Amino acid sequence: MCCRRPYKILSREKYSHSDRRQRVVNVGKGLLDLRGVVRASKNLLVERERKDPLVYKARQRRTEKGSALLPMEQNKSMPLYLQFTDTYAPAWGHGGPVRLMFDYAQWLRSDFQVDVYTSDVYHDFSRIPIRREIIGGIGGVSVHRHKLFFPRLAKNSIYLHSPLLCMQAAKQIYRSRGPAIVHFSVLRGLVPLYAMLLKLLFRKRVTLIHSAFGSLHYKRALHRKVYDALVMKFFVRLVDLRLAQNDHEREVYHRICSENGRSDQSQVVLFPLHLDGTPIDRARFTESGKDLTAVKEVRKAYDIPEGAVVFLFLGRLNPAKGILRMIDAYLEFSRSRPRQTLLLIVGHDDGLQAQTEQYILRKGIQNKVRIINNVYETRFDYYFLADLFLGFPTIFEETMLASLEAMACGTPIIVSREADVPFVEEERAGHVIDFDLSTSARAMTDVMDNLPMFQVNARRTALHFDQLHLGPKLLDLFRETACGRLTSVRDSRAKAPQPV
Repeated sequence: MCCRRPYKILSREKYSHSDRRQRVVNVGKGLLDLRGVVRASKNLLVERERKDPLVYKARQRRTEKGSALLPMEQNKSMPLYLQFTDTYAPAWGHGGPVRLMFDYAQWLRSDFQVDVYTSDVYHDFSRIPIRREIIGGIGGVSVHRHKLFFPRLAKNSIYLHSPLLCMQAAKQIYRSRGPAIVHFSVLRGLVPLYAMLLKLLFRKRVTLIHSAFGSLHYKRALHRKVYDALVMKFFVRLVDLRLAQNDHEREVYHRICSENGRSDQSQVVLFPLHLDGTPIDRARFTESGKDLTAVKEVRKAYDIPEGAVVFLFLGRLNPAKGILRMIDAYLEFSRSRPRQTLLLIVGHDDGLQAQTEQYILRKGIQNKVRIINNVYETRFDYYFLADLFLGFPTIFEETMLASLEAMACGTPIIVSREADVPFVEEERAGHVIDFDLSTSARAMTDVMDNLPMFQVNARRTALHFDQLHLGPKLLDLFRETACGRLTSVRDSRAKAPQPV
């Protein structure tokens, strides 16, 4: 007895000759469409290679099997450079570290496969749409954004990053062929913990690099004390290379190493901050300083009194920035000046704006002090229209990036010892003082009495920090590091070049 077939045979009558012909035609069209997609993809690849030769270079020489490497395969053969950050571009309002790490990524992408692992928040802690990977995205690097839990806590410098951030980075290192550099600029928190975990997982392939960027200061707090007791010895032991921006920061690094049982202190390398080119048109300057006509035009555009003596602070409105004592120093100076004066406090609120506004009201100086928020894109105009930049932080912030940008715009600076800037005192581009009210007022008087000279000196001093000089130094340093030749860079010092 025959078994019944489990399926039904379709009768031939349901498919006529014309139907079968139409099916063949449809298949042919599909193949043509596929050929078109392949052709378009090849044209797109050629166009990208033409526009960006650093990332999409010409096909490399053939492998032993005779096949050419595609751009993605080429990236896999390059050493990895991974950045771990709390926030990343375009969260520019978080200050210098965001911009510095962004520039470092640009400098290194010609010799490294550059990937950034970060959170999904702006500087105002609003969400950025999560993009796990942006190929050729911001600045031509790959940015991996992961969810930040409870972003309100970030206002208190508590960043709760997703564990997926570390897991994805570990997966990338595992699949790569060569060495990997993991670079981070946070001293405490989940970012350094994730970086150290990668070092433990891939000890022979991962090199840890830490840039302090003024984060080595210590504030008395129970959670910091507990964190340091549990983690700091591992941090000192696992980090291979530390970049310090001045002598004081290097000394603090050495002290942290010695306190945590690390006698080898030669892995701290001096590498100063840098400027992103010349931000202001040279036509706005003369041999004797700023062009006064250009200054008046910029002030008019921003509703600033043309004849006033204008002081500027630009940065986060944070308690550690010393904004309240800066206001007191400004008032000490302005009392002895019959000429109109104005203090501009420019930046985004980081926990102190409400208190600052109340302080201004209590002093009755609303017509002398202005608070201006969210001007990152136009900040160079504020540098240029100001006569003097002030920075009196209460903690060792080391070099303030805003002070370098101010000098590049021809504006002299007065900063406290906690924000020391190399070359400023020697080249008379401003003053670095041990802060008190009378000392700061005398320094302001000296600058204002010799303003044209200080303006010329400020621009010349800013040349020490030009990225055209420092970019190649960083690339050479990281090349040596990636090749495992740390011994050749331990005693090197990335000294600031002389002005051209």
